[in-house]
Amino acid sequence: MNPRPDMSWLLDNLVDYPHARHAVVLSSDGLGQHSSKNVTDDQRERISAAAAGIAALAKGAAPFASDTPTSYQMTMITYGDGYIFIIAAGEGSTLVASGGSDIDINAFSDRMTQVVVRMRNELAVGARQAEQG
Repeated sequence: MNPRPDMSWLLDNLVDYPHARHAVVLSSDGLGQHSSKNVTDDQRERISAAAAGIAALAKGAAPFASDTPTSYQMTMITYGDGYIFIIAAGEGSTLVASGGSDIDINAFSDRMTQVVVRMRNELAVGARQAEQG
């Protein structure tokens, strides 16, 4: 089995944007896979668990948005001092990023989408295998 490539450089490039803060790639079951610089292990694990739960809830709400099956794309959460963006990435993965209150939300979410489109295969996270014991 080949080791997963380090995608931290990609996330560093993503958050090299005015008022962007952090970015993490996580598996659909909430395990942090990669993070941008200055993201602590604790931050990566906390946001990964939270973002996985939020994305799962958003996917469950899809029938409220459309009468036909529709795929989950993005969730944005607004806070007094910033935003969190959660976007479907590669197979089995999610990209979550944060920005301060002055971030251009349209341009930054477009930037996230471009990263996902360009790097979808590299961002994919395979299903975990049960440990043999």
